[in-house]
Amino acid sequence: MSKQSVNEEKEMTFGEHLDELRKILIRVAIVIVVLFIAMFAIDNVWLDILLGPSNASFPTYRFFNWFAGVIDSDALRISPANNFDLINTKVAGQFMLAMKSAFIGSLIVAVPYLIFELWLFVKPAIPVKMQRKCARYAMITPLWFFSGLLFGYFVIVPLTINFLTNYTIDQVAIQNLITPDSFISTVIGVSMAAGITFLLPMFIRLIANMGLVTAQTMKHYRRHAIAVLIIFAAIITPPDVFSQILIFIPCYIMYEYGIRIAARIDAEREAAEKAQGAKAVAAAVEDDDEVEDRETVKYDD
Repeated sequence: MSKQSVNEEKEMTFGEHLDELRKILIRVAIVIVVLFIAMFAIDNVWLDILLGPSNASFPTYRFFNWFAGVIDSDALRISPANNFDLINTKVAGQFMLAMKSAFIGSLIVAVPYLIFELWLFVKPAIPVKMQRKCARYAMITPLWFFSGLLFGYFVIVPLTINFLTNYTIDQVAIQNLITPDSFISTVIGVSMAAGITFLLPMFIRLIANMGLVTAQTMKHYRRHAIAVLIIFAAIITPPDVFSQILIFIPCYIMYEYGIRIAARIDAEREAAEKAQGAKAVAAAVEDDDEVEDRETVKYDD
């Protein structure tokens, strides 16, 4: 059987693609449901994690307070405000809160499996010579995402909570009574935004390898990228300027890091093209030598 016939057998119709996507969605749904049940059964561990930044004994607060003592600077002493309380205003509020925290936990834990299923779905459409590199991206992507998630949770979230809960218009007339749902939405929104931000270098690396962008192009459109990143930070974070600034800063850092990645890929591509050109020239010279040798032999004869 020829290679062409094998490739034709491997090609899938649009309906077969939809059927394969349906199977993937079913498997993903089953995994998320199983993880949700497990998260809900472990006695609100995820709820304690999500509410962690509301406690003054949170590791980030303790580190900043310790470091403030080392350098003798009160500016670094951060913690939630003393008048910061979480209140439940609904009859089923705490039950729904436990459900929400378990669902969020199941989605976060399922991220590697989601990326794996996405890789299996797009793999047939990727050229064979690119599959190994793309597989490496699929394995590294969860690491970058979780790194960003932890950075957001342990760095950006505490700074955001410290700023927002301590910011008051009138300390006497207005008291902060915050619902747990609002607090968790802030924690999740900021943490997920940081996780997505850390994926920017991976995305740049992918499109740079595909030849869709170069370092020079990214430098040329830096101002446009800054505007897009500001809008991106405003969309994926809670509606407060402080959180948006804290997300924009790592976004811009990742963009600059992406320029370095693209520059390295451009250099590797240029070196490969030069090597290929040198091989082509050498092959042409060798062919010319062979032709000359044949002509010399004919002349001698």
